[in-house]
Amino acid sequence: MKIQKRTALRLAALVPVITILAVLGWWLATHKAPPKELPPLFKPTSQFAIGVNYPWRDYGVDFGANVWGSHDGVSSPAGKKEVDQDFAYISSLGLNVVRWFVFCDGRGGLKFGQDGQVTGLDPLVLNDMYTALELAHKHQIRIMFVILDYNFAQRATWVAGQRVGGHRKVIEKPAFTASFHNNALLPLLDAFGQSPDIAAWEIINEPEWVMTEYPFWQKSKIGVVKMQTFVRETALFIKKHAKQPVTVGSASQDDLDYWDNADLDFLQFHSYPYLEAENHLNTPAADLGHKLPIILGEFPTHNTKLSTDQYFDLMYNNGYVGALAWSYRASDMYSYLNQQLPAIAAWQKAHALKAKHP
Repeated sequence: MKIQKRTALRLAALVPVITILAVLGWWLATHKAPPKELPPLFKPTSQFAIGVNYPWRDYGVDFGANVWGSHDGVSSPAGKKEVDQDFAYISSLGLNVVRWFVFCDGRGGLKFGQDGQVTGLDPLVLNDMYTALELAHKHQIRIMFVILDYNFAQRATWVAGQRVGGHRKVIEKPAFTASFHNNALLPLLDAFGQSPDIAAWEIINEPEWVMTEYPFWQKSKIGVVKMQTFVRETALFIKKHAKQPVTVGSASQDDLDYWDNADLDFLQFHSYPYLEAENHLNTPAADLGHKLPIILGEFPTHNTKLSTDQYFDLMYNNGYVGALAWSYRASDMYSYLNQQLPAIAAWQKAHALKAKHP
């Protein structure tokens, strides 16, 4: 009896402690610390952003299950391991921004109804994006997520027995745009719209390739005004639900005029040797006639006359707010980041990255 009494007394004494711990656990779970504020990017007074286009482990299937019924996204064991290693290496180079494509041509992550409207996200998208941001935070990198690629609106094609692309109605028709906003973007923004590890949201990569005023070979063209409306309405939707800045990945410097009134936070253009006659990289940003800050979102690391440090210098000295090399993983004629490592190291040695713009 005495032993039982002592045990009962000890348990009674523990009740307040258990209660306090339970309340503390509840408080910590429901009162999360606000996200850590990091120095801003893509502003005239901010740190110059030097980074790299990741731009994918596997085009269009990094986030969510894909149209072939499988999942090899970032949160898969192999995906997490590879991205962890990649980000560790990118961080070791001193690069502070990674540009990463999400839904690409629609082959993964998005669910569509029979009429082509977006009905939701694949359940694994949020897991994949959470893992990507977890790894970015670990390696002190910020991600600029490219939501769509212009191939999203290209004429549908068949790859390994499945239809990809062909989603121009999402851009052209208001009801389809609303389905994309409410059923795909909103869950992403609710989950990650306050994350300090997201550098920006890019609405679409190189939309000019599917616009009516662009090249003669493009067979699935979208009117300029319709694309501008889609970009502006998507930018406003993102701003309503997230705190990160918003941009578009314009195909060339001359095309920036399309996006001056699209409610973006900064402008972005891309430059390759075949465009350098019209992309005047030695022109000060202030002389281009745009009110918003500007970054060079893609420049080649192979088959180019300029080295990476020269691209960085041109952008830095002429008042642009960042430059992102192409690329870390893409296997194309303009990608060979490893050969540019001495140039990156030399530029960093010559510039304290904490310095503001000159």
